[in-house]
Amino acid sequence: MSSDENSKYIITSVKNAMRILRLFKVGREEFSVSEIASQTSLPKSTAYRLISKMAAEGFLSKNPKTNHYRLGLSILTVGGVITSHRDLFKEAKPIVQRVVEMLGETAHICLLENNHVVYLFRNEAQYSVRLLTYMGRVNPLHCTSEGLALLAFQDEKTINKYLEKGLYAYTPFTITDGDELKNYLSEVKKNGYVISKDHFYEGFVGIAAPIRNYSEHVVASLSVIGPTSRITEDKYPFFVTTIMEASKKISSLMGYYA
Repeated sequence: MSSDENSKYIITSVKNAMRILRLFKVGREEFSVSEIASQTSLPKSTAYRLISKMAAEGFLSKNPKTNHYRLGLSILTVGGVITSHRDLFKEAKPIVQRVVEMLGETAHICLLENNHVVYLFRNEAQYSVRLLTYMGRVNPLHCTSEGLALLAFQDEKTINKYLEKGLYAYTPFTITDGDELKNYLSEVKKNGYVISKDHFYEGFVGIAAPIRNYSEHVVASLSVIGPTSRITEDKYPFFVTTIMEASKKISSLMGYYA
């Protein structure tokens, strides 16, 4: 293939990818491969190839229950809006705001995407620290409270696949041994919350709890992050109780009732 032909091929692929993204609208948030091919007038093989590449990059994600595709969280990182998560954002906002008021630290709602935690929503406290998080940021799962709260409730196959990639040490306190992390995740799942101190950045602690949907699956996490100079160990019980209660309220909005 000549350079001109290659350039035309790339441009055509980009245009087709944009056509696929434009299909997703409020009220129609998921499509099958066949539906995407039909509505874009693309051959099914071409549509499948593009969808696979877009999913690998996080611009689309596959719903494991329906095998249909929806917008992925990489859209956030380029300033887009994910309509499929809009209800969670809007309905949970007052609850998250109340958490910030009670604890005096910045709170987040986070989601799991492509083996990373993505920050869907951030409610800043008066003395927030932007170093760690911002809306759309991608962070690792194994050393952040919000990521651990998501990873702990995944199936064994998903956890093992994550471990295969290796556990990078961000600080001397990061858990880098697979067996140790599995034991840690078991405790998180048992307790229903996680406290992650100095695992990602030294001098910071995150406390998080899972958010469930109507099918009882953990689909998000609620976390509070702040410096260890302010979130001292004697405050942990109050933080844990407040965050867990808030996560349960948000879960109920998602249709989950324990």
